[in-house]
Amino acid sequence: MGVLEDELGDIVAKARAGQTMSAGTLASRAGISEGDIGLIEAYRLVPDAAVVRSLASALGLAPDKLVGISERSWVPNVSLPHDAGILVERVSVPFGPYGENCYILGFPETGLAAVVDPGGAADEISELLARHGFDLDAILVTHAHADHIGGIRALAIRWPRARLVSHEIDRNSVAGGLSNDWEPAADGKSLTIGKQTVVPISTPGHTPGSVCYYTDGVCCVGDTLFAGSIGRASGTGAYQHMLSAVESSILSLPADTVLLPGHGPITTVAEEWLHNPFFR
Repeated sequence: MGVLEDELGDIVAKARAGQTMSAGTLASRAGISEGDIGLIEAYRLVPDAAVVRSLASALGLAPDKLVGISERSWVPNVSLPHDAGILVERVSVPFGPYGENCYILGFPETGLAAVVDPGGAADEISELLARHGFDLDAILVTHAHADHIGGIRALAIRWPRARLVSHEIDRNSVAGGLSNDWEPAADGKSLTIGKQTVVPISTPGHTPGSVCYYTDGVCCVGDTLFAGSIGRASGTGAYQHMLSAVESSILSLPADTVLLPGHGPITTVAEEWLHNPFFR
């Protein structure tokens, strides 16, 4: 994927909404008109670098990084891991006018696999599992929005021994009406897939139960983090909690950790420190 999930307008809108800042207040602080704020957030205006820096300062974002996003001067060029320990496949799931990234994490040593956020495409996911000779051991859910869980039922019926894993908050949405075993994704409490350890990381903000999953140099981050951006925060105070959780838990992982977002291109911890304007 060569296009970022979020443009300048998305980032400005997310940062402003997360801080419950009115368009008028942002316009006043950035020294531009309120009408221009509306045009920027509607993707109809990309202002010059000086204005972008003013917007960044008013929103608490990193100015040079926001300029880079506005000028479209960066897209991460990161490959999916396919080494001896782990094989990662991405399945692009159509959902309305947009798409969602589902990931297969396969572990050749044991022949077991996990599927992360199957928003649909159950047939394609099953075909990929069969092609690689993997048995589906677990379905991991980062959050229970429809575009991330739409394929769970079909997969769970096809793979009745596959465990369903999510935050406790999302249990009914993920496992309701299914006979598969369910396990909680408790922060820092390791899960085992064969010989492989998967560590859930709590990152509330996009939803109260948002969870990321780290294993063997990769981290599935759902809609908590995008290349060059973050997911939309929900609820009062969620924005700051989300930024804190990402910085302390996700961006503290080794620099070469591959980050697998729910939308847009894959990235790394190092790339996000260099280019994501939400993190200084």
